Amino acid sequence: MESALTSLTALYMGIPVWAWIAAGLAVLVLIILLISVAVASHRRSKWDHSFDLRMADARWFADSLTLAVADRTKGTPELVRTWTDGVPRMSTLSQQLYELSTVAPTEKRARQPRQLASAVDGLRQALDADVRLRTQGYAPGQDAVIAESAMVVGQRRRDLDMTIAGMRH
Repeated sequence: MESALTSLTALYMGIPVWAWIAAGLAVLVLIILLISVAVASHRRSKWDHSFDLRMADARWFADSLTLAVADRTKGTPELVRTWTDGVPRMSTLSQQLYELSTVAPTEKRARQPRQLASAVDGLRQALDADVRLRTQGYAPGQDAVIAESAMVVGQRRRDLDMTIAGMRH
């Protein structure tokens, strides 16, 4: 019995067995820590990539679709077709942004897609109202209302531009 006890506390290369066990546990903890950091980094990277794609869609919305819909030289059929083609993409973008905010790795990152979704929704609503005003017949005084609608669309577009510019890039 004494020889077994002696062997447990024996020195291995001049170091007690308990020190070797502690060192082994420390190495194991370090490996687990490195793996969890790598996994968290991968998740953040994947989230960042997804958010970058949504920001590109928002940029397209502000720079392409909005300018095409706000173009006062388009006839009603072309205007309706352009807007009808773009609305589903904008709805999907908004939904994806809100979903991204729920799986964000940090609170700061969760705020960014919500802010972007809010700006996208604001511009989409302004454009939708503008299209309805321009396509549902004419009433006296409507020119002033349509001109005011164009100003609202312009402001909401600038709001979206500022929101995109204020993001982490």
